[in-house]
Amino acid sequence: MKSVEETVTRYVMGSMDCFMRGEKNLNWIVGIIRSSGLRKDVLKAIFSSYHETYIGKSSFQELERKCKELGYI
Repeated sequence: MKSVEETVTRYVMGSMDCFMRGEKNLNWIVGIIRSSGLRKDVLKAIFSSYHETYIGKSSFQELERKCKELGYI
């Protein structure tokens, strides 16, 4: 059985994928991240795993900047 944290982590990652494909807006993904309740270290790991793939995309940079500003990462 999967842990709750693992399930929520996968949900956040899937939501980030939707955002990165342009299907959802910044406020939507920030709300998902905020309501996920994931610890800072888990969110940092998610961002690190996406960093190599999406670093050139302005939407990723915008999301990363917003999450740092809000203290999520």
